[in-house]
Amino acid sequence: MNTDIPIPGTVQLIDTAGILHVEHGAGHKEIVLVPQPTDDPNDPLRWGKSRKMTSLVTALAWCFFIGAMISGLSPAYILIEEDTGISVADLSTGNGLMYLMMGWGTLLTQRFALTYGRRLTLVGCAVLVTAMTIWTAFVKTRGEFFANRFLLGTFTSPQETLIEIVVGDLYFTHDRGFYLGLYAWSLFAGAFLCPVASGYVAQELGWQWIQYILTIVGAALAIGSYFFFEETMFQRDHEKFLVHAQQTGIATSTAADMTKTPEMMASSDSEKNYITQERSASPVTEYPPPMSTGPTRTYTEKLKLWGYHNPSQKISFQMIIMPFQLLLKFPGMFFSGLLVGGILSWYNVVGGSQALIFGNAPYNFSANTIGLTYLASLIGVSIGCVISGHFSDRLAVFLSRRNHGIMEPEQRLWICLVALVLHPAGCLLYGVGASYHIHWFGVVFGLGLICVTLPMGSTLAYTYIMDSYREMQGDGMVAAILVRNTMGKFDSPQSSLQLLTLVGFAFGYAVVPMINNLGVRYTFVVIACLGEIVWSVGVVMIYVGKPLRLKTAQSYWDLVEKTGAHAH
Repeated sequence: MNTDIPIPGTVQLIDTAGILHVEHGAGHKEIVLVPQPTDDPNDPLRWGKSRKMTSLVTALAWCFFIGAMISGLSPAYILIEEDTGISVADLSTGNGLMYLMMGWGTLLTQRFALTYGRRLTLVGCAVLVTAMTIWTAFVKTRGEFFANRFLLGTFTSPQETLIEIVVGDLYFTHDRGFYLGLYAWSLFAGAFLCPVASGYVAQELGWQWIQYILTIVGAALAIGSYFFFEETMFQRDHEKFLVHAQQTGIATSTAADMTKTPEMMASSDSEKNYITQERSASPVTEYPPPMSTGPTRTYTEKLKLWGYHNPSQKISFQMIIMPFQLLLKFPGMFFSGLLVGGILSWYNVVGGSQALIFGNAPYNFSANTIGLTYLASLIGVSIGCVISGHFSDRLAVFLSRRNHGIMEPEQRLWICLVALVLHPAGCLLYGVGASYHIHWFGVVFGLGLICVTLPMGSTLAYTYIMDSYREMQGDGMVAAILVRNTMGKFDSPQSSLQLLTLVGFAFGYAVVPMINNLGVRYTFVVIACLGEIVWSVGVVMIYVGKPLRLKTAQSYWDLVEKTGAHAH
């Protein structure tokens, strides 16, 4: 094995000696900016805080309201059945089809966004989602509803993978976790809050008014995205050159470093006269960093929906199926998908059990009161976002300092230890506690504990992909989402075809039958044990993640060269 091949994701984050001639973070002079920004004023990494925040807030609003638009009908299923004759089972099946396409639709929408830009994708999909939303208010047949859900899932799929890429476009490695935490909050908050309000709307105005109101929201979202979201796609030719320490000094540990003691590493660092940032496409030739100094785009130019194109990316069958190749070749990708798939499965089980637990004795909550229990979920999600976002950034910087300034993607995974405690505690309070008829506050508190772990799983998984496989992060997100949505998103127990599709559908598919057969108590004992297994894999990855990245480094850099991928 060539020991000079850099390990993907291992970087020099902290300039402990203050000798690296690179750009450092403002206010944190020892933190190396990864990736290094160019001199182009249109480089999103060069944008001012307000310019970055405008695009970020718009993207997060897009995510929040899209989440609301896809979850708004859930409290009105019985009313829809009475009005249209479409059974609740068929409505659930259609909803499951929508969620499935939110995963598989990313094969097309993410490839389009990587090739033609984020802006056109977000604005265009907002328009199409709005059209699907108003159509839903007029559906009359089962087949029409299925078609609507199929298309709606496809057009909302950028919510699953594209917002993370926008965060990566705008922010550096050392503060990316915080903004991914905000993304996770917007993802869950929209889904949790809309059913609270839509239940009242359906009861007072009729279920169609849910869609009328959401159509207005969608139209406003499309207009807002057009005027306030700026294109963040930017090409960085990192893979074309070797970087010397006196030029940029961003380190990437080699295989030899894996076996060195800290003392040996310190000695070795002082002897090296250069440090490799990325693998060179041509080991013999060195190229200078890209120095584009074009003029800043005018506001009119920023409003263009077309004209952006990444020449290194293309829409082809080979590139569309790239996520499957990543899943097979790189264990870290599959681990990330397993983690987000696991937490989505718990989300489905919790969502499918709330009406059964709170709507029956001894609690006997009304439908509206059951909707209010989602506020506990929102509080839990908010806490989880802080832990897995801002705190994970602080933890990565702290551990990098202790590791001679070297950051490993696995350093964030220590947060899995928190979930190892909170997940089973929440399951026991919520499910087992409800079976023993404890006070409703204890059950709701357990629900909140479970929900703390939901954004932790998604944020840690996404940051692991972005930290480990920066050049392939766009397709890597799709790979993880394919595993996630296949594991957790079908929630109808009526269709045997769904069960036969993939075993992973069982979590969402069998929620009600599982509770009916095992009872609430033992269902959540099972969920607690399964959750411990999934989170334990995260702890194991702390120790085996880097060796796995080392083992697959050669094939990874070969794939980067073959596809012309860029860390953008």
